[in-house]
Amino acid sequence: MDLPERIRPRCRRENPPGANGAGKNTAGKNTAAEGGVFSAMLSKKTAFLLLFLTALLWSSSGVLVKSVSWNPLAIAGGRGLVAGLTVLALSLPRVKFRHFGPGHILTAFFYASLSITFVCAVKLTSVANALALQFTAPLWVAFLAPWVLKERARLSDWIFLAVMFGGVFLFFQGGLSRSGFWGNILALSSGFFFGAQALSLRFIKDRSPALAIVLGNILAFFLTLGFFRPPYPDLKGFLFILALGVFQMGVSYFLYTLAVPFVSSLELVVITMAEPILSPLWAFLLIGERPSGYALLGGGVVLSAVLAFSVMGLKRDGRPPAGGAEPPPRAALEEMKTEIK
Repeated sequence: MDLPERIRPRCRRENPPGANGAGKNTAGKNTAAEGGVFSAMLSKKTAFLLLFLTALLWSSSGVLVKSVSWNPLAIAGGRGLVAGLTVLALSLPRVKFRHFGPGHILTAFFYASLSITFVCAVKLTSVANALALQFTAPLWVAFLAPWVLKERARLSDWIFLAVMFGGVFLFFQGGLSRSGFWGNILALSSGFFFGAQALSLRFIKDRSPALAIVLGNILAFFLTLGFFRPPYPDLKGFLFILALGVFQMGVSYFLYTLAVPFVSSLELVVITMAEPILSPLWAFLLIGERPSGYALLGGGVVLSAVLAFSVMGLKRDGRPPAGGAEPPPRAALEEMKTEIK
């Protein structure tokens, strides 16, 4: 059976029995295409769900880091060692070490820089300042993605970003301050590194991106090893560092790398921007800190904007962003189904 010419290059399917081996499956092993074109929408929905779970895990960082009495660089390094081992253990069955290249090294640098600058920012300024200033990451992605990945932000994307920034302002009303100058500078830097990390992960999306996360964590550990000095944390502090490494960074980044091939770089950062809004949930559960009325209002605005942004992304015919593996258009799929029958 001959498929229409415009479909043939984009369609992967099993060879019929007798062709190149009886019943042998020679489908491509590209991560984004493993489910086939008919499951592309389902894959993107799953990717969005993984990003929401990632944001939930990330949001525990502020409370946990504040609960550890130790040098912030030592906390970042200890967390990185545990997180690197966790990501490696979870990703080992699907990682291809032959994919390793310069893109992984660059991504690892961005990751380690993000991890170190954010932890230091949380220690040197308020959690509100650190989270709000890291929220600049989507702006870096929106400006740089057209040049790096040929992924252009739509007008609707800019509108959603404006609404989300308004919600963030409401959320942190009264919590932001001018104190902690260097902490604020580091928080701004972490926003840039967060955006750069998303862009570089998308660049290596089909070449085992989890390898870059493992390397980034190991790099963060060795860069901060000289700060592992007394006074050391107590047992409770070490348990918090373990929780930071395993769950807040390890499991979360494993889920994050699973989602990378199915979404755009802007979606990678915008959906996970639910993180600062979810942080008060952990503060309430762990230390009984109740959010203010402004925080509840601003959080509702941001989460609503993130949800609307996600729904709009799913309605775009289920097509991955520019630079990804584009599935056949809807009309072409219907034509292909007819010929198969």
